[in-house]
Amino acid sequence: MVYCGPLSKACLPCRRRKLRCDLRRDACTQCTRAQLPCSGYRNTTALRFRDETNAVQRRVTAQKSHTTIPRSPPQSICSQARDIFYHNYVFGPTKPFDFLQRVYSQTSKDVHLSRSVDAVALAYLNSQRPSGRAEVEARRSYVSAIQCTRDALQTPHLAQQDSTLLAVLLLDLYEKITTREPVFQGAWAAHLDGALTLVKLRGDEQFSEPSTRRMLIRLSTNMLISCVASGRPVLNDLVNLRHTIAAHLPTPPDPKWQESDLVIEFARLRQAISNDVLADRNEATVALIELDSKFLKLGMQVPPAWQYTTIQVDTKSEHHYESYHHIHPAEHVCQMWNTLRATRILLNELIRSRCMDWQGRLNAGSRFRAIHERATGAIKQMAMDICASLPQYIDGPPMSFLQAFDQTGSPSVSSDLGNGTFPIGRPHPSYYLPCYRLIYPLYVAAQSSVVPLSLSKWVVGQLRFMADYHAIKNAMTVADLLELGQKTDVGHIYAMLGSYAFVC
Repeated sequence: MVYCGPLSKACLPCRRRKLRCDLRRDACTQCTRAQLPCSGYRNTTALRFRDETNAVQRRVTAQKSHTTIPRSPPQSICSQARDIFYHNYVFGPTKPFDFLQRVYSQTSKDVHLSRSVDAVALAYLNSQRPSGRAEVEARRSYVSAIQCTRDALQTPHLAQQDSTLLAVLLLDLYEKITTREPVFQGAWAAHLDGALTLVKLRGDEQFSEPSTRRMLIRLSTNMLISCVASGRPVLNDLVNLRHTIAAHLPTPPDPKWQESDLVIEFARLRQAISNDVLADRNEATVALIELDSKFLKLGMQVPPAWQYTTIQVDTKSEHHYESYHHIHPAEHVCQMWNTLRATRILLNELIRSRCMDWQGRLNAGSRFRAIHERATGAIKQMAMDICASLPQYIDGPPMSFLQAFDQTGSPSVSSDLGNGTFPIGRPHPSYYLPCYRLIYPLYVAAQSSVVPLSLSKWVVGQLRFMADYHAIKNAMTVADLLELGQKTDVGHIYAMLGSYAFVC
């Protein structure tokens, strides 16, 4: 018998989440608050001593045996990268590249697509857990993918295949993962422009295939986000592409598609105001208020599958700003709502600025004062709602996610990645992506001059928790910017976080 020392009576969820369990009858408070099934409490007396007889016998037998059992060869770094990339982008909760499964399985001999998959997968692995070897292999694969894709574009039948369009989309994803500045020139925008040109050459037949249509939706979404983040004009070709896609979608389209249409309106309106195309203050204010009403209406009319539940709590945890939090039925629903909230914050900040004179003082008159107060209230409410989305994801995946990983055999990452090391004991990269995607809306909420200082400080604390618990380096960077009061353009923050490679 081996004495194992004192053991915790805490339930399994609390032990996994490293929380203090109050051992309450029926279910502990922590599990009740997080809406998790409480597994009950351990009999520590039975566990304190462990029978090691069989283990000792096995060790003695192994020492006497001269038979050497060969070890399985380690999984290659490229295979590891593909496993993790597929888990997050093809089979994961949000599935932004689910169409890759069909195209890649049917065209596995297309070298340009294979090299593009390798390049983006290795870049993604390196971004999650930096490795000198992964970085070198990613660059090598990227250069090879560029060369092979150029060759494919010069071959008429290959240029019009889905595999070539997908290869270009993956090369663009590589740029967003590795380049954290929103720029007009260079590959940051060039791949998307090239993909849009390919779509125009392919004709209308491409819209009939559902998986190809999802690829085109991804292209249109990525182009829109790229334009908004960089301040680049929203091209008419992009708007026309979305109109053609919309003709093949159910009526009405899902809330995320409708939200993207409103984001296009916001981007164009913001640019018109910035370039003095819409110079009249009253006209600009009316246009902004009307657009904000459209966002508000969208939020009020979402179907049940896109609605969240508000949970009131008796005692706030460190991850609660107010005494409530939101539970979303799926991660993409949370993303939709936080995009709406963040955009409304930026929109209402513009409305507030329209109410000020050239000296930064509130214009005289009850009309401007009322508009200013409504915009201020909207910003505060949106900021608090963003904070309320955090408890669901901040301290790790739900139990159902962990159980699914155990049952399905999730992709694993070797502890040895050449010159880099995967931190043992840290959550798998797949675990904290939902948490990572909260950084941008949290920044938008905290950077506003309208929100209370207590909210900004609370956000900084949550970001530092992400950096410590999930090893998210960018969370610490954003926390430092907020704490120092450095007003950084939200587009630059979005690009620094990897744009739609991670955030969307």
